[in-house]
Amino acid sequence: VVVVAGVLLGQAAPAAAAEGSTPICDKGGKGILLPIFSSEHEWPTGLRAVLYLLGLLWLFAGVGVVTDVFMEAIEVITSREKYVSVKGKKVKVLVWNPTVANLSLMALGTSAPEIILSVIEIFGNEFYSGELGPGTIVGSAAFNLLFIVAVCTASLPNGDTRRLANMGVYAVTAVCSLFAYLWLVIILIGISPDVVEVWEAIVTLMFFPVLVLIAYMADRDMFTRKQDRTRAEMMQDEEHVIDLEQEGVHQHFDPFQTALLLRNHVHKGMAAEEASEVATAMALRSHPLHRSHFRVDAMRSMTGRSRILPNFDTVFTAEEKVKAQKMALHNESGTETEDSLGFVATRYSILENAGSVVLHVLRLGPCTRQVTVKYETIQGTATKNEDYEHVEGVLTFGPNEREKTISVKIIDDDEPEDDENFSVLLYDPQPAEYVSLYPDRDSAIVTIIDDDKPGELSFEFEEYKVFESEKRVAIKLQRRNGTDGKISVHIQTHAGSAMEKDDYIPKDERVEFLPGEAEKIIEIEIVDDTDYEKDEKFTLTVDDPMGGATIGSPATATITIRNDDEIKSLVDKVTALLNINMDKFRLGRATWGDKFREAVYFSEDSGLYGKTVHVILMPFSLMAACIPPTMFGGGWYTFSVSLMFIGFVTALIGDLAAMFGCVIGLEDSVTAITLVALGTSLPDTFASRAAALASPSADSAITTVTGSNSVNVFLGLGVAWSAAAIYWRANGATEKWLATVPASIAREYPNGVFYVDAGSLSFSVIIFSICAVLCFFVLAYRRHTVGAELGGPNARYVAALFIFLWFLYVLLSSLRAYNII
Repeated sequence: VVVVAGVLLGQAAPAAAAEGSTPICDKGGKGILLPIFSSEHEWPTGLRAVLYLLGLLWLFAGVGVVTDVFMEAIEVITSREKYVSVKGKKVKVLVWNPTVANLSLMALGTSAPEIILSVIEIFGNEFYSGELGPGTIVGSAAFNLLFIVAVCTASLPNGDTRRLANMGVYAVTAVCSLFAYLWLVIILIGISPDVVEVWEAIVTLMFFPVLVLIAYMADRDMFTRKQDRTRAEMMQDEEHVIDLEQEGVHQHFDPFQTALLLRNHVHKGMAAEEASEVATAMALRSHPLHRSHFRVDAMRSMTGRSRILPNFDTVFTAEEKVKAQKMALHNESGTETEDSLGFVATRYSILENAGSVVLHVLRLGPCTRQVTVKYETIQGTATKNEDYEHVEGVLTFGPNEREKTISVKIIDDDEPEDDENFSVLLYDPQPAEYVSLYPDRDSAIVTIIDDDKPGELSFEFEEYKVFESEKRVAIKLQRRNGTDGKISVHIQTHAGSAMEKDDYIPKDERVEFLPGEAEKIIEIEIVDDTDYEKDEKFTLTVDDPMGGATIGSPATATITIRNDDEIKSLVDKVTALLNINMDKFRLGRATWGDKFREAVYFSEDSGLYGKTVHVILMPFSLMAACIPPTMFGGGWYTFSVSLMFIGFVTALIGDLAAMFGCVIGLEDSVTAITLVALGTSLPDTFASRAAALASPSADSAITTVTGSNSVNVFLGLGVAWSAAAIYWRANGATEKWLATVPASIAREYPNGVFYVDAGSLSFSVIIFSICAVLCFFVLAYRRHTVGAELGGPNARYVAALFIFLWFLYVLLSSLRAYNII
């Protein structure tokens, strides 16, 4: 679309060059490093356009490869840790505050090509203003805020949402991102039209540390009164805390949690590899992943290299399969209406002296209408109005109301008697076409435990099953038919196929019940070994009651230890994958040899696409391998050298983009807001999408964008314009300067000044600012109505609106560049 528009608008003629200069694509034209061949202007126009476009795509991928190393250095630098002592415990904390890291080095990493392009263009143009650098910064801001946020909100599965957690930092970066671009309009149109004076440029640059400081203060809740802060907000003060280290033992990842994760969330028929991917992705949701993880992983995925993070899409695919299986079971039960009503629990036990019992009724389904259901107590062995007060009535659920309660008063007497029960029945749900009773949940049995007798002791179940990796089993010992007085009973384990101490820790002790106590939980420790074993059993018995109690049934519980070595193997695989991926990247342990081997050899999981891209990008991979590893100088050597390499590749991008636009008649400003902005921001699109899927909040997807947009102006234009403004103030007007700037500027500033044509740039900034305000308004409205900024109802329509705004911005800016509007 951009190429065709350029050909139509520019009539396939070389784009106009600055007065007194030769277009870069014509004979004698010269950029910073290109063209390579002096005879390029003689090549066919179509061939040059194709070659330059392919070269641009190659360089975009190449700068991404080098930027990966830059991001790795930033990750190592900002992940530095130290130990502090808190109440006698060693607490590991981050040296860098996360907000400061994200708005300084992390933002510089994600926006490095745009910022460096702006600086290089100024120096390459002999300190004259160009259109490519500023245009790329504004174009990237529009793409980041509108297109990337659209992708993030549309990528979440139906019903899933992401809400901003740190509103303080978001508010600061959002306001600053708007102010940053409005500030450009103020200085280019209001204060000094078409001129950037030294003080204006320096103030623009100084806004960067001010932004970081204010965001830091917001992160620390310095703008919130302490008495108004919730406990959750106060916990933000401790975000830099990583973990505790007790007695010198530190566990990076808990395999037991992964075992539970696999059993509770993996759908039937899932392959081990898919289960490993899903479990790793779900485990990473609770780990603080930095932006650099997503950025590097996105670039590796695009270029066919081995990824460092799992594919988070597999989590939602698996969840959809689980939902489908549950829905199939639900449909098989014959329940096909929209809403279902039923008791949360179908059995309740209550002491006679408790006063009342409260039963909870739950509503499942869309819950969009008002529904009603009748209820009534039904007499069992307990007699109504003697053991309990009979109740009946109607529960009314309003729209979006999901839970109601029924309270039944229990009548306490002084007569010893057996435990008695009665039922509570739900019936006649209305309207019948919209609601039904959930199968086997339409009644609940309430057992009244008499507290006037010592009671009868027995286990809740005869059989218990436990996985070896769960490490313990909980067995409930119940006291029925009375809770009067203090009693005790003897419990003891007995070996079967499971052996004492080898498979479980034996118990032989007395358990005491105080007056009124109706149950005790007995925990038996299970030995988790690494041997492959069949299922094994042992028993737990109760005998020798004292205090007047008796033994009921069941008096023996059989515990089966189920072997889960296969699950354990899978858990170990997932744990190892997680630890290797995180440690390899976060700690930056790759040596020079590792980097060169990765640059030359294919990865084990490379397909045809991966191998092809690997060969195409090998020059950049070798370039990246030449950068010092992060193990030297705490990552700062890597940071510095990779920044220089990014500058070199960015200079090539600037020249080639100008040559491509020149050949097809595309103005530099249009090339900047389209091709260059898209090429430099595409890895961030995939990184933000992955962050939205993997993170529990929307901060990684939205706040990173607003922060980067601010940094682009304050650093990208602040550094470049400060250098140019100081240069012209120091050197004064020259003949070339007098021939370049308008006569009105030359008369007003006879000693020279940094001239910036505000026409297309200011118009583009104004259009972007209007679109940004609309975007922020929509996000705020969704937070108020939906409860989250990303995902939820109508997410696709919101995404379509944002993409439309981006296309509108590109269209209007392009028409302005060609003086059509």
